[in-house]
Amino acid sequence: MRKICLLFIFCIQLFGSCTEPYGLQTETFESAIVIEATLTDELKHQEIKLSRTYKLEEDGPDMETGAVVYVTDNNGNQYNFSENNGKYISTQEFQAVPNVAYQLHVVTSDGKTYTSKTESLSSTTNIGSINPVAGLNSLGEKGVQILLSSTKSTGNTEYYRYTYEETHKIVAPHWIPQRGVAFYYNPPPPFDPKIGEVHVEPWPYEAKTCFKSASSDEILISNTSLNSTNNTVDLIRFLKVDDYKIANRYSIKVTMYNESQAAYNFYDALKKSSSNGSLLSQNQPGFFSGNIKNVANPIEKVIGFFDVAHVTTQRIFFNFEDVFPNDPKPPYPYFCPEITAANELDFTYNMCFSLPGTPSNCQGVFILNTLDMRIKTLYRFGTEQIMLVNSQCGDCTTFASNIRPSFWQD
Repeated sequence: MRKICLLFIFCIQLFGSCTEPYGLQTETFESAIVIEATLTDELKHQEIKLSRTYKLEEDGPDMETGAVVYVTDNNGNQYNFSENNGKYISTQEFQAVPNVAYQLHVVTSDGKTYTSKTESLSSTTNIGSINPVAGLNSLGEKGVQILLSSTKSTGNTEYYRYTYEETHKIVAPHWIPQRGVAFYYNPPPPFDPKIGEVHVEPWPYEAKTCFKSASSDEILISNTSLNSTNNTVDLIRFLKVDDYKIANRYSIKVTMYNESQAAYNFYDALKKSSSNGSLLSQNQPGFFSGNIKNVANPIEKVIGFFDVAHVTTQRIFFNFEDVFPNDPKPPYPYFCPEITAANELDFTYNMCFSLPGTPSNCQGVFILNTLDMRIKTLYRFGTEQIMLVNSQCGDCTTFASNIRPSFWQD
């Protein structure tokens, strides 16, 4: 989700990242606590985040530290949380179970006590399938639609929230088995040319194939009230046909949360207030509350919702050809033109130095400095010439990770 920017009131970080700044300054600021708490029926260490609202011109929120956080249920159990790297993590693994009501309790370092309404699991619908389908978006652009299908577990209206994590494979187009490393020797006095050599060695790490992941940064919600059947199909993600993320192999893991109507209404209001269209509109959304209150001061503004949800996840993989068998692959995200006999000289440099008896077009200093600065990387070697290309073209670790994810399947 995006950060919500309520103009001239406050800015909060809730479940994601903020829209681009408009260069405005906050005239009036009201500090408020922000509580992000979703208790799930997964057996795990549950997590809760506490932070504060922040001004538009500030970089981001401060985490609320030193708080006492715990969850109780109507069976008399208490689950304690401890502070850990900006979050509050349950000291034991536990899970929400059906027909049990849960309540969140937060006592901040300044002595304020906050509690939520009691919440319980609403429904237990699971993801049926996730399918990549070629189609058009609302602008008529061609791409792949990631569609999620499910069948309601009850005959009542059900509410869902989705998040996803996507990962794509990257293959450096100009990778070769060896790289060049610049070495200097006999450091010259100032203003003398730098003398050195290029040492050729095998790559000490994987540089050809990398992976890059990103999490959803928008609010994806759905309700079944308008469905004429028990079956639901929701669009989770759209990627244009020329998006490099799908050029080689793409994976997406979708998480579906079964929400209560109150939780759905909260996220729906959150989504509307954080949309680009409403940020600078004449109708400012103002403050909207969740289900958490200050015990001693119920009118205090508290942002957040204590959510208890059934969760199901599913991951899929697909190759570009699986969806677009007759389309050209998307272009590489960096300038890496094909090197041919016609343009070879554009990438070729003379590995020598402008010393007495050497050609005047020597470029040894440039080559050594370039390799040191990693602006470019070695592509091909000749007897006295070296060919250079942009580093991203031959070494994908310049912008992605060469660690193969444990879940990855080729």
